[in-house]
Amino acid sequence: MGNFVFFILILFVIAALLRIDFFFTIVYLFVGIYFVSHFWSLRVLGRLETTRTLQQRAFWGDKINVVLKFKNRSRLPIPWLMLHEVYPLTLCSPSFFRKVITLPGQETHTVEYMLSARKRGYYLIGPLTLHTGDLLGIRRELSHHLPADYLIVYPRIVPIAQLVLPTHSPQVILPTPLPLFLDPARPIGVRNYIPGDNPRHIHWTASAATGQMLVKQFQPAIARNNAIFLNLCRDDYAVRGYPGIAIELAIIVAASLANHIAVHEELPVGLATTGLDPLAEKQQQFNIPPRKGRGHLMQILDVLARVQPIEAESYFLENIRQEAVRLSWGTTIIIITSHQSEELSQTLLLLKRSGFRVTLVLVDPTRSYRQVAEDPAQDLALPKFKIRREKDIEVWLPMV
Repeated sequence: MGNFVFFILILFVIAALLRIDFFFTIVYLFVGIYFVSHFWSLRVLGRLETTRTLQQRAFWGDKINVVLKFKNRSRLPIPWLMLHEVYPLTLCSPSFFRKVITLPGQETHTVEYMLSARKRGYYLIGPLTLHTGDLLGIRRELSHHLPADYLIVYPRIVPIAQLVLPTHSPQVILPTPLPLFLDPARPIGVRNYIPGDNPRHIHWTASAATGQMLVKQFQPAIARNNAIFLNLCRDDYAVRGYPGIAIELAIIVAASLANHIAVHEELPVGLATTGLDPLAEKQQQFNIPPRKGRGHLMQILDVLARVQPIEAESYFLENIRQEAVRLSWGTTIIIITSHQSEELSQTLLLLKRSGFRVTLVLVDPTRSYRQVAEDPAQDLALPKFKIRREKDIEVWLPMV
């Protein structure tokens, strides 16, 4: 642009000195082109609408189709429009999408490209920057036209073909004539009043309609909840080496367990962990109470998708003891960590004596089953599982 203005000034000086009409005509022509180009670029950019469409959640291995739609609401055509959109290299190589298109007036153009969900995480797709100008390249505008969108890739979920847990685990529906307690939030009907029933459970409307004293019946709230405690402290996994691989495997274990319990067992499941949250850009403690439903499972997978390990001491065992107070009696607590220590054994013993059903999952890609069995830890007669690779998740076999 500066060179073009300098060129016009030189032509004007030559025309003024030589007093030749042809030179003045050229000067007027280029000045007109300059102002027309300026007006043209501003007009088309101001009337350009851009949208990005993509699924904002994907499972591991999915293909994500990103659709960019451009609509020129001006009657003036856009001679050229260069698109440049960036995204993480993990999703596609190279880490940008670039293309030049032409957009006539009052027309719409659609551009598509594909991304691959090859690694769990929270990703930003964009921003999209647009370069445009006139045919002669006199006027060129740069516009950060479209901000970034986010994409959450869930961790890989390994189907569990066999989940071997002790028969006294709350995950097994046990017949019981006397429920532990009743849940007033889940009424199932009414029955005749029996002396000793809680007066607050009397159904006064039904009693008045039938002429008999009736009380509400509630579903038994037998503790069949499941709580997953996931250790994401890098220092704990670094004791055996390969902390990054071990932590990612631990996250896959947690996601696979949560999916199996929620979908196949149809039981409540919760998650408790501490890690770096890219949304909050700080360390955060996640405590999702046990509930049923696929919507609740998606909430757990959202956390497992974006959470990152922490470097410093995470107070993992202290968090377990604090959160266990909020759990129902008899809840199955599944602890996922790297190795069993004396302090962890004491915590497991405390949970067992408090009425919880405790399961220990040790994730360590570097050690054999025999090496784990020789750990100098207290034998608490609790179910323990060893995960060295993803294939071990498919057949959930206890350690012997």
